[in-house]
Amino acid sequence: MIRLLLHSWLFSSHSLAGVSQQQSGLSRMLQFFKKKYQELKMKFRTLKILRARRNARRRIRTTEKAVQALIIGLALVLVLLVGCNYNMVPHETKIEYGTTATDSKNDKLQEKRFITQSWRWSKHD
Repeated sequence: MIRLLLHSWLFSSHSLAGVSQQQSGLSRMLQFFKKKYQELKMKFRTLKILRARRNARRRIRTTEKAVQALIIGLALVLVLLVGCNYNMVPHETKIEYGTTATDSKNDKLQEKRFITQSWRWSKHD
């Protein structure tokens, strides 16, 4: 379209009718370019806004992770410095003996032994 308009402008007659045609063609071309410029400007603004939002979300995420790591670190330091007032101590120990029949051809009895132990928290002296 631009090439056609420029060609018609350069090689047209220099009559008054030709001048008005050239001016109207140039004005239409100018209006077209203004419209395209406005569209591109709007797209650029939208992209800037979307980029700013994405960057803000990233900053919030990294800040949340940093705060979480800081809280965990402080809790560990507190536990290590103050110490735990409780210890794990054996609460109950069970020893079980038993015999079971096996599926072998000899009909032997197999002896089973089990030891189970439970633990509980106890205050440190």
